[in-house]
Amino acid sequence: MKQLREGHWPIFLLSSLSSMANLFLPLVLVRLLTPEEIGSYKVFFIYLTILPFLVMAGGPLHSVYYWAGFPDTEKKNYLNASWTLTLGLSALIALLGLPMEAYLATHFHVTPLFMIFLIFAGFLWSPTSHFSEASIALGHRSVGAMFDTGFELLKVAAFIFIAVEYRSLEKIFVFFVCMLTVKLFMTAYLNKRLNGIQLSWNVPAMKKVMTYSGPIALTGCLGIFIEKFDLILLSGYMDSRSFAFYSLGCLAVPPLFLLEMSVQKILIPSLSAHYHKQNWAAAAADYRKAIADISFLILPSVFGLFVFADAIVELLFTKAYAESAIYLRIFSLSYLLLLFPHDSVARATGKTTWILKTYLFITPLSLAVTYLAVQHMSAAAVLGITIAVKFIPKVLGLWFSAKVMNWRAVDMFPWRINCERIIICTLLSALSLLTQSFFAEQVVWFLVCGSIFAAVYLGLSYLRKAP
Repeated sequence: MKQLREGHWPIFLLSSLSSMANLFLPLVLVRLLTPEEIGSYKVFFIYLTILPFLVMAGGPLHSVYYWAGFPDTEKKNYLNASWTLTLGLSALIALLGLPMEAYLATHFHVTPLFMIFLIFAGFLWSPTSHFSEASIALGHRSVGAMFDTGFELLKVAAFIFIAVEYRSLEKIFVFFVCMLTVKLFMTAYLNKRLNGIQLSWNVPAMKKVMTYSGPIALTGCLGIFIEKFDLILLSGYMDSRSFAFYSLGCLAVPPLFLLEMSVQKILIPSLSAHYHKQNWAAAAADYRKAIADISFLILPSVFGLFVFADAIVELLFTKAYAESAIYLRIFSLSYLLLLFPHDSVARATGKTTWILKTYLFITPLSLAVTYLAVQHMSAAAVLGITIAVKFIPKVLGLWFSAKVMNWRAVDMFPWRINCERIIICTLLSALSLLTQSFFAEQVVWFLVCGSIFAAVYLGLSYLRKAP
């Protein structure tokens, strides 16, 4: 229990709770709202996630993990500046969007009321996360994670209640904007009271925050194209039935992304502190531990998704989508990308221009390769190629990290524990495949052998001492 209260676990467990609740939410809403309303609901939240990138509000918000590693006298100025900039940049969404509301509504084929809800939600979206992110960066991990998780669970419960009682998407949006407004006021109050963070007009500090976070924000925009370009292109080349198989096969498992994110939130402030003290050995130890923490769930998940792909597709989507299994097998390999926190050193040391330069090189290469693959290869080959290209910035990032922190390759990776985990997963996968013929149904085989796989792996991991 002590381990669950320390390190990345409070963040991961609480974030997983809200993530699973949000996964459950659409399954309920599709049974209560009309297809047209569900379409508007999906569009609303897709646009909402894009808006912070357009005004670069996410850069100052997530820079708190870097400034948290500074000495106290400097830390306060930079954290205040990050809060001021997050709120100020987000306000641009309302200041620019509201006067253009009618034009935007017409251009994007939505109602004016929909656009007003979107503009206000876009303004509130990033600032309402500042208290949570700053608290985690400053070491108050449970408090920060509980704050965000509490509001996410409230959102899910309220959306379901409104859908059941009123069958109204408009009322859902009204509640969502009101909830974000309350969350913003609570963020401002708790930031000042618990973290000592408040709005300030410290121009030198704000310039330094933007110098650090600007490249990160621009990189985020480029990253969207790398992540989604294959889906964008294939949607135009494949018929709707084939594209459904492809998109469903690219199965997102939120807890795995949350695990990597949670570990990064602990790693970056730690690396920042060690970097300023030039404590290279301690930094390498933290880096190894981060990779070991991530691989704890990533490695068995990759093996499980690959081996049980057919059964997982049948269980989630029925036998009608059996063709998705080949894509799921290939896509499972993409989770290996999460094993390498390639940009954590760049973020921790303030060398974020390296991240931008790398993605300025990788993005056109990725787009060109993906485009050519779509023109001349099968969809399965396209998926494999796009995943392979994504390993390029990972390799470059590891090289850059070693150079900046004076590490050797042997210092960066938890070789022994990862090899042990790979051997265990390989043996369990082989045993599962050997028993497959004893089961008449794929799903039953998965439920039985998958459960044994998980139990044995977790049991052996518990018995082994931490790396």
